Amino acid sequence: MNRFAKPKQPSELGLRISRGVVGGKDLLRVELTAPERPPLTPDLALVLDRSGSMAGAKLQEAKAAALALLEAFPERGRVAVVAYNHEVEVGGLDREAARAYLEALKASGRTALHAGWRQGILLLGDRTRPRFLFLLSDGLANEGLTDLEALAREAREAARAGVYTFTLGFGEGYDRALLARMAREGGGVHRYVAEGELQGALAEELAFLKGPANLGVRVALGGAEVHLAPFAPKEARVLLLPVEEARTLEVEERLPGGAVLYRLPLPGPAPEGSEAWREVELEALLAEGGRLLEREAASAAEAQALAEEAKELALRLQAHPLGESERTLSLLQALEGFRKAMERLAARYEAWASDRVAREGTAYAAHLSFPQRLARLKYRDRTKA
Repeated sequence: MNRFAKPKQPSELGLRISRGVVGGKDLLRVELTAPERPPLTPDLALVLDRSGSMAGAKLQEAKAAALALLEAFPERGRVAVVAYNHEVEVGGLDREAARAYLEALKASGRTALHAGWRQGILLLGDRTRPRFLFLLSDGLANEGLTDLEALAREAREAARAGVYTFTLGFGEGYDRALLARMAREGGGVHRYVAEGELQGALAEELAFLKGPANLGVRVALGGAEVHLAPFAPKEARVLLLPVEEARTLEVEERLPGGAVLYRLPLPGPAPEGSEAWREVELEALLAEGGRLLEREAASAAEAQALAEEAKELALRLQAHPLGESERTLSLLQALEGFRKAMERLAARYEAWASDRVAREGTAYAAHLSFPQRLARLKYRDRTKA
């Protein structure tokens, strides 16, 4: 059974849900689409790592990308710049002060990632505006709070309060698991950015942040709660949630005038083989593909095994009745790139190359729930020195 909660007004959030039992798991696919509305004016905190590992070309690239972002951000939007090493500095609450601060910025010291991120959160206090935080790091959190679970929990609490975290891992030394988890719990996306790519990555993200249609969305099913950063007009997001004992889906869209709450009774599981069941099955396969891309091979033998897994999953996706969807075709291209990378590692294993492949796959997987963002993202071969 497929349930579509058709908006009563064109200004309402579009909701579409499908339920099915796949692989013995009772799953609910939730698709949300923002309407076309007058754009809201966003606020942004740009939190930059200026620890010693950023010295040289990386810091110069980060400064240039940040300055370009200041120029491109909506004129009425407010941008705060925060820089952190073992200490935290607020570089400016207006654009002129931020520009002057960035031009003089130097790198040194250790990495108090949590303190920098927390300061950015505190600067985004206007609850009537969409609020985004971009966290850039090239290293490991080694000062102050560093525990992954604690940082993820704080990112989730910030999203619950309406401030959403996007993370950019810059170079080869950042904590992949930490930045990916903070973005996932914080309602945003995680990106892997090699040297030379930062300005382009920020520009791509900015395209979705310039004129949001809402202040964010909360989705709750049983004990599970997911927070989603503000949508661009007509942007879609797709979730796959375990049903367990839940009977009702709650979706809360935050707007400047107050929240709109939708409560949808769950349909029964769709019959196996039906179109609704196929939608859920395909979503489960996409999620499986995302998890596979995040894997890192620790040896040539493991790389060969992962190449075989990618080949087998690709065949299942190609044979699926709904396998011509844009997201599926994008994932198939990524799996092909992943398979070739793993075959090269199987022939000649190099740990640095395996690490890069895992970074690329983790960032790609973070976009699978964001169809429009995924359409702009290309899986890249990171096995070349």
